[in-house]
Amino acid sequence: MRKLLDEQIDAGVINLIKLESGQTVYVASTVLEQEPNIQTEVKILSPFDNLVIHRERLSSLFGFDYRIECYVPAAKRQYGYFCLPLLYADDFVGQIDCKVHRREKRLEVISLHVQEAKLQDRDSFLLALKRELQRFAQFNQCTSIDLDKIKMG
Repeated sequence: MRKLLDEQIDAGVINLIKLESGQTVYVASTVLEQEPNIQTEVKILSPFDNLVIHRERLSSLFGFDYRIECYVPAAKRQYGYFCLPLLYADDFVGQIDCKVHRREKRLEVISLHVQEAKLQDRDSFLLALKRELQRFAQFNQCTSIDLDKIKMG
């Protein structure tokens, strides 16, 4: 396998990139030649999403330190019981703690923690967040979204 990888690197098909963290990543040359298609959408991600699951890589690539806090004692939680990462455009900008009330078909937003310094346009972010909350509510079979008790962090 190593021989094949070295041949691909020598042929310019694959590039070897060293991250600031010292980690080595292999990337297809064609990917590096493409213009990025950054969409200004918010995505609420699962703690098990491929972009999030490798916490060290997440921290080294995005400077975003995330951990799920449902196993952390309540008094020691920083963000909430089941805070989910928020991806906006090409960066992680915060976390949101939501609870689904299945009987009432209601999505409750308990807390929202946003790194405002990462937002270039707060109004655009809030509009994109509203769209994503509607999508997330529908995904969870909720017909309403409750923002009444939201705590901004």
